[in-house]
Amino acid sequence: MISHEPLPAGAAVTERLVDIATGWAPPAPADAARAAGIAFADTVGCALAGTPDPAVTAYSRATGHAPFDTSSPPADAARATGLAAHALDYDDVDDATISHPSAVMVPALLAVGAARGASGAEVVTAFHRGLAVGRTLGAELGVRPHYEAGWHTTSTLGTVAATAAVGSLLGADAPQMRAALGIAGSLAQGSRQNFGSMTKPLHAGQAAHSAVLAATLAEQGFTADDDLLDGPLGFLALHRGPAASQPSTGAGGPPDAGDAGLAVPFLNVKLYPCCYYTHAAADAAREVREDLLTAGVDPAALSSGALASVHVTVQPGGLAPLIHPRPVDGTQAKFSMEFVLAAMLTDGEVTLSAFTAEAVARPDLRHLLTRVTATEAEVPPLGSPTWNAGYAVVVATTDDGRTVNRRVDRPRGHATHPVDEATLRTKFDDCLAEAGIPSAGESDALFHALVSIADQGSITDVATLIADVLATRTPATATPNTGTPEGATR
Repeated sequence: MISHEPLPAGAAVTERLVDIATGWAPPAPADAARAAGIAFADTVGCALAGTPDPAVTAYSRATGHAPFDTSSPPADAARATGLAAHALDYDDVDDATISHPSAVMVPALLAVGAARGASGAEVVTAFHRGLAVGRTLGAELGVRPHYEAGWHTTSTLGTVAATAAVGSLLGADAPQMRAALGIAGSLAQGSRQNFGSMTKPLHAGQAAHSAVLAATLAEQGFTADDDLLDGPLGFLALHRGPAASQPSTGAGGPPDAGDAGLAVPFLNVKLYPCCYYTHAAADAAREVREDLLTAGVDPAALSSGALASVHVTVQPGGLAPLIHPRPVDGTQAKFSMEFVLAAMLTDGEVTLSAFTAEAVARPDLRHLLTRVTATEAEVPPLGSPTWNAGYAVVVATTDDGRTVNRRVDRPRGHATHPVDEATLRTKFDDCLAEAGIPSAGESDALFHALVSIADQGSITDVATLIADVLATRTPATATPNTGTPEGATR
């Protein structure tokens, strides 16, 4: 009989993951359904916005595969859609795995679900099993040192987690799931050195492709070592980092512990299209800006001399992915704490338009970002000494010596206060506008189908809705011709 609770922590990791992937059920079904609906609507919106991105168009020209193309083999469709979903770095985040799980799982599940005629309820179960597998593997691995060693967890943990999700959707039994996870463990890869390049979002697409490949190969009897994850030369042995990299519990415990336990259904929805490690700081800078304006500072002067300095302090490891203090293009700017804070303080918002080539070259932003500095500290310089998952303290000093400071631990859209449908729809519409898609008509039907994904009778019908929406794109933003007429779903 299949268990609905994972095996004890002392059991072999592979057996625990197989048990979760083949039999675990979220303990709060209503929350699980709502969380999956948010994840699917958010991820599809991000992927639609990503379709005109240069990385996606280059990929489509090179391979002949485009996002959401149901005429492509499911693995190829998943890779193209995963690339698009992560291209703008606007997709959701999980504290427990320091990764973007939906950019991998949603494309894989949509591609396989559409091909197999799966129901929305089956997809929701598969999604949450994959999320639970990723969190369990991350906890066993020690996700923080793994990440700090340079691995991109969206790709490493994401490949295995999405394989579990796809295997669940395919109805894999325990031997098939064990083989699928073994295949996935060998395919998992991804270096953070590529952050700020087109290859970074390709990691998500490749993880989605590998997940579909691993699960469908196992379905056909393809084999892998049963101990690939646990063995002396296996995934855990190769990917574990030194335990000394973990922060002490004096500051509230390891950041990766967070609130995202095995069964927490919600993920962090990003309300800014840049690295999530900038979001708490961006919210703090937003509050600092409001305080400065209330105090009478001219908003036009914020980037032209009113601020003598801006300093941000974050948790240990909080600057790890922010490797471009002086970005030269929009892709690098997404991984620049300096740029994001300069944009927020100058404009009062950080939108998709902030990362255009023209915006990154703005003299006012270039001037202000040189006055932004950043450090990490285990104990926050403001407020409680304890924190969980992360924090950001922003201190702005004006040219006449006044100081304004704000602290934010959890940015807007965090899993602990899930995004409401109105805010999600606003983001969804902004994503459609980026892709040149009208935010009414077919888009209304698509949004409501996605947020209620658990109630959909067939994922094939959802795929048709996506194709209908893609067909409404303006030609200027359509993915370049890859062998079919411009604006078609290929």
